[in-house]
Amino acid sequence: MRKFRNLRTVVFLAIFSAVIFFGRMDARAEGERVHFGSEWYQWKLNEIWNIGVYAESESNLQSADMYILYDAEMLEYYSGGELVEPGKVHVYASEVGQNTFMQMLQFIPRIAGNTLVTIEQTPIVNGNGETINTESVSVGVNIPMADGCALSNILVNGVPVEGFFAENTGYFMEVEADIAQAEVTVEPADVRAEISSTNLSVGINEIKITTTNQAGARARYVLYVNRLESASDDEERQPSSSVVTATEETVDEVSFETILICVLVVLVFDLVLVIALCIRRWVIRRKKRLRRERIQAARRKQAREISAGEQEKVQEEFDEKNIDEKPLEIAVRNVTMEFKREKDEATSIKELMIRTIKKQRSYEKFRALDNVSFDIRQGEVVGIIGTNGSGKSTILKIISGALAPTEGYVDVDRKKIQLLTLGTGFDFELTGRENVYLNGAIIGYTKEYIDEKYEDIVKFAELEGFMEEKVRNYSSGMVSRLGFAIATVRDTPEILILDEVLSVGDMFFRKKSEARIKEMMHGGSTVLIVSHSTSVIRNNCTKAIWIEKGVMRAIGDPKEVCAAYEKMNEAG
Repeated sequence: MRKFRNLRTVVFLAIFSAVIFFGRMDARAEGERVHFGSEWYQWKLNEIWNIGVYAESESNLQSADMYILYDAEMLEYYSGGELVEPGKVHVYASEVGQNTFMQMLQFIPRIAGNTLVTIEQTPIVNGNGETINTESVSVGVNIPMADGCALSNILVNGVPVEGFFAENTGYFMEVEADIAQAEVTVEPADVRAEISSTNLSVGINEIKITTTNQAGARARYVLYVNRLESASDDEERQPSSSVVTATEETVDEVSFETILICVLVVLVFDLVLVIALCIRRWVIRRKKRLRRERIQAARRKQAREISAGEQEKVQEEFDEKNIDEKPLEIAVRNVTMEFKREKDEATSIKELMIRTIKKQRSYEKFRALDNVSFDIRQGEVVGIIGTNGSGKSTILKIISGALAPTEGYVDVDRKKIQLLTLGTGFDFELTGRENVYLNGAIIGYTKEYIDEKYEDIVKFAELEGFMEEKVRNYSSGMVSRLGFAIATVRDTPEILILDEVLSVGDMFFRKKSEARIKEMMHGGSTVLIVSHSTSVIRNNCTKAIWIEKGVMRAIGDPKEVCAAYEKMNEAG
């Protein structure tokens, strides 16, 4: 078995994964950091592409002084920031006044292959006036090569590069200490290729191979050649004393098994850290959930004072006053919905496992809807109001078929229904473009339909230039606008259900979104709207339903129902 001559090499290999891992964890855990919009980018030759650079602070960010490095041979700077020199761009932010600063840079790829864009160590001044030096970060950029640029093989001193395939442009290999120059040849031989200097010094050497097709497009392959040290070089670095004890030889030669043990120890520490961070996040979320549940329990206690009989009386009175010849579209009959939730949730994974094994976990039932009944006729625009946790979204999901009620039933043709609820199906680790296809597929769009409507979605959402960024870097308004644009691009259905989609974005986008929804309403659809805004219900609906803590409180004219709802909130 091959052994390593230098103990320092062993130590480096053992801690390398830990340095990389902990460096990434620190960058995310620290209050101040710099990063890119995505973990990698894929760009095409000779087109303008965006890359976002970010500076963040837990407190309001005062300033950030960033230098972005790139390979000026492969990438041409186009705009954003200040070009210091080819290969270096300066971005400075001052008096930001918020937690995050973002600058969009634009580059044009000129040579295909793989390259890095790097944000150097950056001084960030946080809201407390402290200057924090962040770690430098890099992101990979893959530029697919044009036809006629790809090689089928690379040979060094007549030996083919191991594991070669055309789209991989970077390779590492070792040569013996007596080889001072590499003989590099490429296949096929008729490909035009320029090869940089092949002289080799001891250590890592970089040899660049640039290919060019007939149209002038270029691609770059890079060989990293490690020329090994000779035995004489090792002897020169040894101490002058010729006495070497057996103990020193044992320490200086470390076996592969020792390296493996070191790496495993490091990985165990990595795993413990990840588990600790996950537990901390879970505890914080649990505290927030318990607080919300205490508030909801107090409101449910007040709502239970209304009997189920009063709901039926309200519905009967409305039916007597509003005899309509239009056919019945939706009939909700005595719908009750109960959920189970665990009592006294465990505070740790260990406690949860012990309770599960001993069968000590207990649950209580939560009634989200209590004997709710109402009718909706063809062409009506019905608004549903109520405080948070009252069951508004639950009744919509039951009507659309996403949930099955515990008791009662809903009579409706679900093939006619389109349910619009924002944010459903978004993956915040994917880019905006990828989420359009993911979210559209969940709604029921085909890929061909999304291809056809993609530009309309981006234009309506006002997100040109941001679709290659990860959604986790979007503001909440940007996410809402994208979700609304995807959900409303389809033609008007017979039954349209809107769950909090009329309060999207800023004032200007809200007007545009309301105009689109009104177009869908006026197309003859039967419409159900859930909204916390009574003005939306008054201005757009022909009937209103008030559900409070699972119980139907009122049904009738929107002005009267909204007035009663507002009076209850003022009294509370």
